[in-house]
Amino acid sequence: MIVVMSVFKVLMPMIYLVVWGSYLWLFYTDHPVARRLCTRLAVTAVILHIICMLGKGFVLGRMPMGAPLEFLCALALAMLATYLVIEIRIKAKSTGFLVTGMAFLLIFIGSSFSTTEPEVSVYLDDPGFAGHAILVLFAYTALSLSFLFAVLYLILNRQLMKHQFGLLFRRLPSLDTLERMSVGAVKLGVPLLFASLCLGHLWMYDLADRMDTHMAAMLSPWDPKILISWVILLGYTIGLVGNRFLGWRGKRMNVMAVVAFISVVAAMGLVHHFFPSFHNFKSTEPISTLSGFPESASHILVRCEGGHDR
Repeated sequence: MIVVMSVFKVLMPMIYLVVWGSYLWLFYTDHPVARRLCTRLAVTAVILHIICMLGKGFVLGRMPMGAPLEFLCALALAMLATYLVIEIRIKAKSTGFLVTGMAFLLIFIGSSFSTTEPEVSVYLDDPGFAGHAILVLFAYTALSLSFLFAVLYLILNRQLMKHQFGLLFRRLPSLDTLERMSVGAVKLGVPLLFASLCLGHLWMYDLADRMDTHMAAMLSPWDPKILISWVILLGYTIGLVGNRFLGWRGKRMNVMAVVAFISVVAAMGLVHHFFPSFHNFKSTEPISTLSGFPESASHILVRCEGGHDR
């Protein structure tokens, strides 16, 4: 346990820092050595991070992303891995310094301040819930990268219109490439979000079979968080269809990507704070052998049924 935690807390932030440094080197100098090394270092970081996550998960007996700081480390992995898929597909590396910089910051904070025994959800040792959570994490990471590339597109377009040809203009890929990266991120996020929703529904019904009838009745596919997720999926799918068949391109498409992601964040925030939902898995109590549901989570569902949970 001590060895695994030490490796995760010390080694991984250093590796992410090296990856970030290689992409910064590429951005400022466009050196051919940096161009060859940066992607290889990033792939190595992802592989080592996955190994560390698996080792930590094996020791803890659960998925290591339950506490907020653990989640930041998992988010860093999702961000770097998702970016690498886009970079390799589009063959554009000059935006990597932004993504790897954010990933390093996330894993540095998550590793530096993490505790050995955080309070986490009891569901993280359930394969169904763990798979659903991982897919959700990667899906929204892809959508956030789409937002980032769309913002870069609009910044570069503005500089072009004003004839401001600084370092950012010279190093960033072309407008067409940035648009392809933004759309490509959505192409990753949409199927991942769809898979996460399908797995979430299956897990919910499986959980209902292990609960008493009264508690199982409170699990509903009409939960506000589930509904808003389907709306988000539909919206991004319409965007992909418009891009592919209706000629949605250029500034309009990227403005839509920015507005869509801001709407997603706002909608999720409103649903989380103002609508009752059974989608709350913060309990750290053991699962009851009688009902298959933690006591505190049972209280949450009871409050949700009455419409008082906020």
